[in-house]
Amino acid sequence: MPELHGFSPTRPFSAHDFLSFGRDHGIDYQFPSLSGLGHQSFNQPVARGLVNEIVLPSGFRLTNSDLDVLQPYESLSLGHSPLLIVVVLQGRISLEAGGWQSELHPGMALSLQLGPNHPLHAVQLPGQRLKTVTLALDPRHLASPSPHNALLTELLEASQHPVYSWRVPSSLLNVLKQHLETSLPELQRKLLLEGVALQLMALGLPGRDIREPGHAGVSRQDIRRLESVRSVLECAPAEDHSLGDLAHRAAMSTSSLRYKFRRVYGQTVFEYLRSCRLELAKRCLEEGYSVQQSAHRAGYRHATNFATAFRKQFGVSPSDLSST
Repeated sequence: MPELHGFSPTRPFSAHDFLSFGRDHGIDYQFPSLSGLGHQSFNQPVARGLVNEIVLPSGFRLTNSDLDVLQPYESLSLGHSPLLIVVVLQGRISLEAGGWQSELHPGMALSLQLGPNHPLHAVQLPGQRLKTVTLALDPRHLASPSPHNALLTELLEASQHPVYSWRVPSSLLNVLKQHLETSLPELQRKLLLEGVALQLMALGLPGRDIREPGHAGVSRQDIRRLESVRSVLECAPAEDHSLGDLAHRAAMSTSSLRYKFRRVYGQTVFEYLRSCRLELAKRCLEEGYSVQQSAHRAGYRHATNFATAFRKQFGVSPSDLSST
């Protein structure tokens, strides 16, 4: 039967609280603004809110955090998990793992195989409400014999890219939020979250894209390089990306990047970037931003171009989703 653990609801958390939590879960916490101020400063609130943990039958430990960040803090996850998934629901968080580094915004997720070669470094900035969900697969559970575990082990061992950034589909993201906030009895809530956890696992397996067939003429090394380009487009769609800069990142010529990216992902580089920008704009509109604000946050400089592209992508105008 799943169990509920973790911090008590809606309370201040000091550095001492985080350090105690870290000792239990193999996480090293650092507090830059408190260093050099003496041991007593570690009693000051670093964040306020709630952190809950639910151990699910699938072997995942689901950690739901909803915190107002008062002081900057960093964490380095040093444990081991065959599959760790971090989903950002609100706020932003800077993550680094295995040479991959970016800032995740609402709706984004990072999957990785956590271990000595891929520790996860996170930086949480103050002055924001940060809501995240983390799924950590217990390696002891994966070792137990079952068809489900055998299949998952095979998929994880086949992965050629142990760090994978991706977007959670809006429909699944909404379901996750609803189940976290539901007033249903605890047992029913845990069963609902178990279903969402399995869907996140299916979508967030590292290396999911590079295992797909149909990439003849593109080496695995090139696919890993292309994945670094895809990742930066997905995680920072509002930035001004030039084909030359992206080709340099992939260690390819611009013509090779154009050809190989389309062959692997079925879209041109800038078609993919446009889709990422429009998905970001859609989430902004759903969060209450105006059409102009959403367009700007997604990297669009002209509202007319944005509205045309949005209508073509989603079949509705951005004003249909805006409440302002």
